[in-house]
Amino acid sequence: MRIIFMGTPALAVPHLEACLDEHEVLCVVTQPDKMARRGRQMEAAPSPVKARALELGLPVLQPEKARDPLFVEQLRELKPEALAVVAYGQILPQSMLDLPRENHAGGGCINVHFSLLPRWRGAAPVQYAIWHGDVETGVTTQWMAARLDAGDVILQENVPIEANETSGELLQRLTPIGARMLSRTLQLMSENRAPRTPQDESNVTLCPQIERDMGRINWQQPAQQIHNLVRAFHPWPNAWCQWRGEALKVLSTRVVHGGGSAAPGTIKIEENRVLVVTGAGHLELHEIQPAGKPRLAPLDWARGARLESGDRFE
Repeated sequence: MRIIFMGTPALAVPHLEACLDEHEVLCVVTQPDKMARRGRQMEAAPSPVKARALELGLPVLQPEKARDPLFVEQLRELKPEALAVVAYGQILPQSMLDLPRENHAGGGCINVHFSLLPRWRGAAPVQYAIWHGDVETGVTTQWMAARLDAGDVILQENVPIEANETSGELLQRLTPIGARMLSRTLQLMSENRAPRTPQDESNVTLCPQIERDMGRINWQQPAQQIHNLVRAFHPWPNAWCQWRGEALKVLSTRVVHGGGSAAPGTIKIEENRVLVVTGAGHLELHEIQPAGKPRLAPLDWARGARLESGDRFE
């Protein structure tokens, strides 16, 4: 098929490469370059998708607004049979979603989404799945619709979530699965055999954009719930709490069952471990990062901060 690929971050790169196996990629659409510091200077930094597209010799387009009618007309002139979208970062107008059907009976605009739709529609499905204690997630390919992630399902594959897996680790596992499913989806489209299974609107859950403040730890919550937050927010933006007036990033934890009479947030140092009392059970700190300092083992931090059992997080 004649494809326009739309994506921006590193996880989209394997999907672009999968499109090239059996199809013609007319161009790659990605977000405009962002300014990044290199040494003492600020320079325009291309997205990972742009960098890879240029290596492959593919034309790259970077509209400020994808819904610009002039840009939509530019894509129409390419006569695409499919638009493949993976973490592009902008909402597409209906005029763009309709383009491929003008050129192929089985064509359309499709999206790879890292959840089992209709669960976790939105910008951060992997983080929300871990945060809310889901034991499985998956990958969905869908026909794109005017409403966010509401299109008919083409293919789905279930994937279990490991007990201590972070969002970064889970996304690494899901990425090659998504690339393989995109390749299969495009093959079905080329044969005009891609299914359309409507989503069950009664089972919809939403996952808005992650914000840093969402990662603040409430020690009155159960240890498992806090552990899920830490996993979900790693590697970005990281869970955190207040310690002596400054933010302390909590990068890795383990749940320790059992409890005590101390108030939630109380720190215990025992058996070469740093434990924190929660609303239900203890949480063992495995890796932390004080403000403006490198990552530390909790015992090293405790010694440097002159921490004692019975001290308490704010």
